[in-house]
Amino acid sequence: MESITNSTMDMIQRLASTIPTSSASQDGQKSTLDLLQQTISSVTTDAQHRKDLLVLTIVVVLALELLSKLVYHVPTKIRKATSSSSKSIPVRGKHLDDFSTKDWIFVGVNKCMTGIFVYVYFGYLWSVRKEAGAMHHHHHHHGHDCCHAGSGIWNASDLTIPNTLLPLPILFLIYDFSYTLLHWFLHVKGIYKHVHKHHHHQKAPSRANLDAVNVHPLEFFLGEFNHVLALHLVVRGAPAIGGVGLWRGMDVSWVGAALFLGVGGVVAWLNHTRH
Repeated sequence: MESITNSTMDMIQRLASTIPTSSASQDGQKSTLDLLQQTISSVTTDAQHRKDLLVLTIVVVLALELLSKLVYHVPTKIRKATSSSSKSIPVRGKHLDDFSTKDWIFVGVNKCMTGIFVYVYFGYLWSVRKEAGAMHHHHHHHGHDCCHAGSGIWNASDLTIPNTLLPLPILFLIYDFSYTLLHWFLHVKGIYKHVHKHHHHQKAPSRANLDAVNVHPLEFFLGEFNHVLALHLVVRGAPAIGGVGLWRGMDVSWVGAALFLGVGGVVAWLNHTRH
């Protein structure tokens, strides 16, 4: 058990070393695009980092599969245990019983993309705080440390209700607003048939995560990385209009960011069941 823990921590530290901190630039601040480009370059040019990212992807996919099974089966178990009179949502339209080769390819590609998304999502959080270039830790660090991280909130002692629970409603509000715009865009007549139509050939989703991720990879990419956009706007604030900032930003801890993903994922999977 100890060797597994040590190997896991070593992998986390290696992946963390690929993530730049905003304080590493000459003027003390890098753009979001610069940080992402440097992160991608670090991973793609090192074989060990690629192996670490592969292991991370496998772990994330397996964890999501387990959670999806719980989302699928637990409500049914609860209804039976409590003798609840509530019934499953009736199937309207033809259920897609058997996936085609195209369905399985899209599902597989999207699940593999999940590991990359998790890496980028928490990698971005690793490097940002509300204030530009802020380093609120009690000790000054050069490089990366698994406990103190970059400039993000990763220390247990730094976790508070304002940076863990309070950001959640705002994160969901921004995410849902931007996802609504994306969903509307994907239903535009000239675009719908090329991307979003694939998701709707399942008329009665029932298999939780499996039906939820059976979408065109472009749609999955835009939907998942919409979480990064929401995180960025909440932490760094909204763009100024006429010299007036609409939102000055607030800190988000890694626990708050994880809850944002976890709760959102469970709700999305429930939305693709008959519960």
